[in-house]
Amino acid sequence: MAASDMKEQAKEVGKHMQEKAGQVGEQIKTQTSQLTGQAQTKVKTTLEEQKGKGVGELSNIAEAVRQTGQHLRDQQKDGIAQYAERAADQMDRLIRYVDSRDVSELLSEAEIFARRHPEAFLGGAFMMGLVAGRFIKSSKERRVSEYSSRQEQTSPTASSLSAPV
Repeated sequence: MAASDMKEQAKEVGKHMQEKAGQVGEQIKTQTSQLTGQAQTKVKTTLEEQKGKGVGELSNIAEAVRQTGQHLRDQQKDGIAQYAERAADQMDRLIRYVDSRDVSELLSEAEIFARRHPEAFLGGAFMMGLVAGRFIKSSKERRVSEYSSRQEQTSPTASSLSAPV
């Protein structure tokens, strides 16, 4: 075999390897793109589910505030009742607003708001953290109380454990 033939074969092998490397690179890009798309879809689906749960919880809170307002009105405390009813109405507006948008719109709007009004955004985030912390604490206390009352109902009393006399 002549040197020129070997050189030609080496070029062919090199060209073939470049083509294969390019194909592998394209396959990696395609698979990465598909996986990224799947991950984004999963995240968006999860966020939409959480948004739905949040809207449901906020609806429950709005209804509780509305009932509180009605209770106050029944007790002739119209001034305070009016504040409660207004708060419930504002929550309803927020619920409709959030419910009518998808997660990507909400995130985009939150980002724009945070850039324009960082102090208000941070203050709101702080307040939401306080409210969430209080809500979690109260639900934990309620669960502990319910658990304790169930334990008292199911555990034997001291008199039933004592030996007959």
